[in-house]
Amino acid sequence: MNLFLTGGTGFIGQQVLTKLASQRQHRIYVLIRDSERFAQTLRKLQVEDASSIIPILGDLSKAQLGMSAADRQQVLTADRIIHAGGPMNIQLSQADAERSFLQPIVELAALASEIQRTKGLKQFIHLVGFMSPYNGQNFMQDHDGAIEDMPPYERMKFQADLYLRKALHQEGIPLSTVNPSVVIGDSFSGMTEQIGGLSILVDAVRRNLMPLAPGGRSSWIPMVHIDHAASFIANLANEEEAKSNTYYLLDSQRNSPNVRELVERMADELRMRRPVGSIPLGVLKPLLGTRIGRRLGIPAESMNFIVRTDFPVDTKLELEEQNGGRTTVVADTLPYVIADLDARLSHPGVDRERGSYTQRRRSNVVVLEREAPGTPVIFLHGTFSGAACLMPIADALEGSPICLVDLPGFGHSPLHRHASVIDGYVESVAALIDDFDRPVILIGHSFGALIAAKVMERVGSRIDKLLLMQPVLHPARRTYKYAGVTKSVLKLLSPSALRRTLLKTNDFTSPSPLMDQYVRHVMDDLRSPRIRAANAEVMAALTQPENVSLQPSTWDPGKVRILWGTQDRTYEIPASFRHLDTTFIPFGHQFPMEVPVQAVDWVKGSLTFSTD
Repeated sequence: MNLFLTGGTGFIGQQVLTKLASQRQHRIYVLIRDSERFAQTLRKLQVEDASSIIPILGDLSKAQLGMSAADRQQVLTADRIIHAGGPMNIQLSQADAERSFLQPIVELAALASEIQRTKGLKQFIHLVGFMSPYNGQNFMQDHDGAIEDMPPYERMKFQADLYLRKALHQEGIPLSTVNPSVVIGDSFSGMTEQIGGLSILVDAVRRNLMPLAPGGRSSWIPMVHIDHAASFIANLANEEEAKSNTYYLLDSQRNSPNVRELVERMADELRMRRPVGSIPLGVLKPLLGTRIGRRLGIPAESMNFIVRTDFPVDTKLELEEQNGGRTTVVADTLPYVIADLDARLSHPGVDRERGSYTQRRRSNVVVLEREAPGTPVIFLHGTFSGAACLMPIADALEGSPICLVDLPGFGHSPLHRHASVIDGYVESVAALIDDFDRPVILIGHSFGALIAAKVMERVGSRIDKLLLMQPVLHPARRTYKYAGVTKSVLKLLSPSALRRTLLKTNDFTSPSPLMDQYVRHVMDDLRSPRIRAANAEVMAALTQPENVSLQPSTWDPGKVRILWGTQDRTYEIPASFRHLDTTFIPFGHQFPMEVPVQAVDWVKGSLTFSTD
């Protein structure tokens, strides 16, 4: 079957494309604006066979969708059209919203009519939104004023919905209108690449702007996981006998948390205070439309996603019953959604920095992975760091399978819930290793090296080699004993103060562009109260001798190596560890970030040494 897909590089569209391509039963014409960006999308999605995917250069905002005459002839062979294109920007102007939503629908309706007259169009699938007032029963009625007071973003989307319903009804073309609710991350990994929607609420909570929950206990935010939405649309495109229908992708209200419960869950995950009460939307929305609201940075339009009504889900459930799928929000995945959005808000554009690495969840942590044959090499970062900080070292290990871990509470991983701070990290990494079907090479820096060593003491048979870079082998300074104090200090820390501290303690031995890069990473990280809390609590735990206790006399010296920076003014190697193979370099505690080339040479050499 021939399909024509718009929005194939967008948040929902690229997932729909992946699902359809994996079925290997369609020729898929994909409207794109940029060939290179589309090639990057296919590489990121790891589409195994792209031979059935035909890119069509064009632009939704242009006449005849900006397609060449030759490309239009190809598209006219489509049996089904899936329109998933359009920006996620609730603050679009009237002109931009009309150009983004209404004009493309006029062009697509004309295209659908031409296909219908020449060969017949089996189905048009249109993604709209759960707030649209139109459905298959009321679209022919008089709707004067129904959407007049809505913001341009919603008004133009819903006007496009109404226009298409009328145009296709006149042509006798089956129209499947899909109304996604607020689309959140993958149902397992929680990864949410689109900043918008739920991230507005996450950002408000983490900036302590939610002392009162908007709308209260009678209000809720309908949500759907991105992979569930994509599977539903792909299944809909495979229906033998398509019929006109409207499908709401959301749970029923009784099976969803209310707004206050959702904000409380976010506050817990972000380590912020829970709301002490509620504020009616009728009071909050006008306030957000004032200068005060603009200063807070919370668009008044974002409150439109908070509703008090339920929505009909019978048609959705009927199709799911036929195909065996479900679009229910997975409560256990919400912490991963929240942590991922929190990390993306702190580090805008993070996806562009990942190169060949794929973000995924393994066990209860989020990792960046590069697949290859051989023994997996797992990297554990230290405090004031994250998975991406060790990427320069991992990049140099060409041909090796790499797993860069965001430890719980850091990066994109949610906090662990273990009663013991340190044991929670050890158990998380042990569970991660169990997720692999073979022994692994474990590399840790600083606190990550301490966790790596503790994991080896627990699951030694699963560790092929253990490489420790500047491991924490004795208690940290008592300065960090009180986590609450440290959190407050970190909240007020300035880039210049951080630079001075790094040089004073010899963490970095001299100023450099790499030090500036590290400072930017840390300062971005510390915008997150979740990550500030993780750093403070780990540092407090490291001041306790029992938490850094190890049994090096039981280790196999043939599989353990240490790389030590002699300029470290905070930590040293206790005598009980000096029987282990140790290489010394003239740098400080953060040498993997200051001189990654030194660490690379040592790691490469260590990976080849025999453990016999």
